[in-house]
Amino acid sequence: MGADAYIEKPFSKEHLQAQIASLLNNRNMILEYFASSPLVHIKSIAHSKADERFLETLNDSICANIEDTDLDVEKLAKIMNMSRITLYRKIKAISVLTPFEVINITRLKKAAELLAEGDYKIYEVSDMVGFSSQSNFARNFQKQFGMTATEYVKEKRG
Repeated sequence: MGADAYIEKPFSKEHLQAQIASLLNNRNMILEYFASSPLVHIKSIAHSKADERFLETLNDSICANIEDTDLDVEKLAKIMNMSRITLYRKIKAISVLTPFEVINITRLKKAAELLAEGDYKIYEVSDMVGFSSQSNFARNFQKQFGMTATEYVKEKRG
């Protein structure tokens, strides 16, 4: 039914608190893994099938407009047919990320995917995923994945 844990009655307060702490820790580890791993899909952070469908739609919407350097939270909310506030709340309920961070991570993950294919140069990929400057792309890529785009390409090809 989608439960992450089950505790039988009677239970102690300490056991309940330990279980909650463990679940929150696991959720944070999943989110961290998603954010730092170039090829992990956004669905991996979903709590339920409904969240998974929402994240799939969100990802598809961002990918369909990924070349748009002006894609921001306002535009994404319009594309998703919801208010900016509703989009923000929905994303925050599923993850600790902001809509802007989701857009940025999706761009970077798409870039990693394109770089792994090896058909494009780094500057071409930067343009293809909607970064207006290559230095901004390089800085964001390194910050997100802990390696430069060049190192990533060498790792994937080597």
